[in-house]
Amino acid sequence: MNSVFKKILIVCPAHAVTAGPEALHQLAALLNQLGQPAAMVYHPFHQRAETPEVYLSYQVPVEHYQDTPGIFILFPEIMPVAALKVKVATAGIWWMSVNNYTCVRYINRFRDKIRYLKNLLRGKRPWLGMSALKSLRHFAQSHYAYTYLQKHHITAQMLSDPIPYYTQPDYLTALASTQNSAPRDNIILYNPKKGWPTIKKLMRAFPQLSFKPLQNLNRLQLAAAFLTAKIYVDFGHHPGKDRLPREAALHGACVITGLHGSAQNSVDIPIVDRYKLDPNATNFSHQFFSLVSEIFNHFSQCQNDFQHYRAIIAEEPRLFQEQIISAFNLSNL
Repeated sequence: MNSVFKKILIVCPAHAVTAGPEALHQLAALLNQLGQPAAMVYHPFHQRAETPEVYLSYQVPVEHYQDTPGIFILFPEIMPVAALKVKVATAGIWWMSVNNYTCVRYINRFRDKIRYLKNLLRGKRPWLGMSALKSLRHFAQSHYAYTYLQKHHITAQMLSDPIPYYTQPDYLTALASTQNSAPRDNIILYNPKKGWPTIKKLMRAFPQLSFKPLQNLNRLQLAAAFLTAKIYVDFGHHPGKDRLPREAALHGACVITGLHGSAQNSVDIPIVDRYKLDPNATNFSHQFFSLVSEIFNHFSQCQNDFQHYRAIIAEEPRLFQEQIISAFNLSNL
C-alpha cells in the first residue's frame, strides 16, 4: 500500500459482544490513536445500530457504509461475500476465526460439511470458495489463519490482537506481585462453550476432581477465578488465537489444551508439548489425570513452564501496534 487511506471502515455484526467484535473495536481505536481515521460500521448496513455498552470505552465513531474511492473496508471472515460486493473502495478480510468460515468443529465431519453447505446456499460463502477471495487483502489474527490462507495461495499480513485490559502496563505491574503469591486451590477451570463433550467425559471419569465453569463473569471476576485456580483446560476447536488460554496463563494458571486449530502449532499457544493432549488418544484420560496430579502436587515448578508464554502475551500490545503500522503504512503519520 503506497498511501494512507482517507478512512478505514471496520465492519462488525450489530449488537455482537464476543472476542471477535471486541478485537474489531480495539483495531479501530488504535488506528485512530495512530492518526489513521477509522470508524465502525455495523451490519446489517440498512439498520441503525449503536455501539454495545461494553465497547463504548474504545470511543470509536460509528458511520454509514461507504463504498467510495479512498476508503478501506475491513470485514470479519464471516462476511466474505459482502467483501466481494465492494466495487469502488478497497476491501479486506481479517481472519480472526478460521473455523467460523470453514464451519469445522471437529466433532462430526458430516455436520461440519452440512453447516458449510447451509452457509453456501444462504449466500454467506462464495461459490468458488477461497479462490474467489484472492482479489481481496487479507489479514491473519493467528499463525493458524496465516498458514490456512497460505495453503490456499493467499498471502496475509499479521494483525494479532492483544488481550484487552489485562495487558495494560499498570495492570501487569500490579499482577506481577500477585500471580505467583496468591493462594490457589486444586480447581480446573473450563469454558463450557469450548470442548464440552471432552470436559463432560473427564468429569464423569474423575468425579474426585473439581471442575469449575467460567460463565457470566466480568473481567475482574474472571481474573479472580484465574488467580485462585491452578489449571485452565481448553479442548475446544481453537478457531484463532483465543483469549482465555492467554488470560489464564497471564494470571499464573497452568494451561492444558487439545490439538485442534491454533492449539496445534507452537506459535499461537507456545507452551511445553506435554501440556497439549490429544482427546482422541487411547490413553488420553490417563494422560490427563497424570498431568493434573503433577500440576496439583508440584504447582510452582509447573507454573514456571509458562513463563515464556506469559512474556509473549505481555508483549502483544506493542507487537499489535507495529503490525498495524506496517499493514496500513502508517509510519509517515
